[in-house]
Amino acid sequence: MKISVLGATGPSGQQTVLEALERGYSVVALVRNPEKLTVKDDKLQVCKVDILKEEDLVPHIKGSDAVVSCIGGRASLFGWTPCSLYTDSMKSIVGAMRKSGVNRLIAMTSWGTKATEGEPFMMKWMLRPLFIGNLLNNMGEMEDYLSKDCQDINFTVVRPPGLTNQPSTGKTVRAENGRQFLDGSATQISRRDVAKYMLDIIQETSVYNACVAVGVDKN
Repeated sequence: MKISVLGATGPSGQQTVLEALERGYSVVALVRNPEKLTVKDDKLQVCKVDILKEEDLVPHIKGSDAVVSCIGGRASLFGWTPCSLYTDSMKSIVGAMRKSGVNRLIAMTSWGTKATEGEPFMMKWMLRPLFIGNLLNNMGEMEDYLSKDCQDINFTVVRPPGLTNQPSTGKTVRAENGRQFLDGSATQISRRDVAKYMLDIIQETSVYNACVAVGVDKN
């Protein structure tokens, strides 16, 4: 298995790279700052690219079994800073995939990309209005772009709750198609558990062209 990982220098991207290497996969890490990725492995290739330029991505994505995007934006106080990173980067990624003949895509967003009834208190009253509203809005716009304009791409959007840097819990990751959050799930999940799930579903056709909320049981 060969995968291309975008956002590989971020905390979620690094866990995805490490998990893939543990599985014996060949990994192409597409990054803006290669020096930030300190992982060394014979099966890891680190390439400096501009993620917003599809022509930069094409030669490195070509030949991959899947593209995994762990690209993440920065939160801002009151969530006022405009964000277009998710849509801008995804349009570049999809364009590069089409040109390189790769059609399996997995991308991370978050619980709550669209406000829904019954969402967790912390998301509704604190995180959305005070910190990450701008990120959630653009994540939602990216999801809409994939759903409306990318039916030729076998995409899965993975929506996790709050992410931690704790080791994998070893718990089974629950996933439900079309949901913004999961009832009965912990409001946090380790990045490694999300990485495991994303790699597990690379060949899982039941989640093609879908946005799935993921989580682990509270107890």
